[in-house]
Amino acid sequence: MISAYERDRRQPTIPTLMRLLKAAGFDLSMRLVPSDPHDEVLIRLDSRRSPRERRRRDQQIEAWRNAEPVGASDLSL
Repeated sequence: MISAYERDRRQPTIPTLMRLLKAAGFDLSMRLVPSDPHDEVLIRLDSRRSPRERRRRDQQIEAWRNAEPVGASDLSL
């Protein structure tokens, strides 16, 4: 049964999920929060980019990730 859940072949009911989590040493805490369309907005904006724009964006992100932090001594004139 666990394998079916892991492979997304079945979805546990809330009571079953609670039992599984308790057996694994976890508690589930749920709260209602206002909907945030942030991800949907980003997906919609990204879908409007051309392949060239996406490649450029990906290159910029990669350059940012690989950048070295600038120390205070590097900023002296």
